[in-house]
Amino acid sequence: MHRILLPLTFMLALAAPGRAIDFMATGEWSRTIGAGDLQAGAGSDLVSTYESAETAALLTISNTGGALWRVDVRRTDTTWHGNFTLLLRRTGDGTGGGPISGGTAYQAIGETNAEFFSGTGDRTNIPVQFKLAGMSVQVPPNTYATTITYTVVQP
Repeated sequence: MHRILLPLTFMLALAAPGRAIDFMATGEWSRTIGAGDLQAGAGSDLVSTYESAETAALLTISNTGGALWRVDVRRTDTTWHGNFTLLLRRTGDGTGGGPISGGTAYQAIGETNAEFFSGTGDRTNIPVQFKLAGMSVQVPPNTYATTITYTVVQP
């Protein structure tokens, strides 16, 4: 049996001198993969791709003073398999003022920061969905885990 855990962490980025943008990430995704995930029963391979709920994580960006900001993302593996690709996408805009753009198509999360999406002003409850690709019976049974880190920067 395989168990996939995706805990979330966050980082706070400085905005203008003396002011910090506040950021909060909540949620996690856990998926246990077993015999019920075989494509055609005994002797077949596992389903290779799994998706979380569209609201597996909720992101809130506040205290922006109406400024432009960008969210970067990366993963830090605890126990991971080289076959896996972890992807994420933004499934909504959340609520608040100012525009928000990017991040609505799935993108792979690597081990270095990459731009996820950007916006202006305060936004609450921005929903994020995850996708795991690369599962196979060739992957040894284990509990696999990685941590997703979001960093808010002011460009």
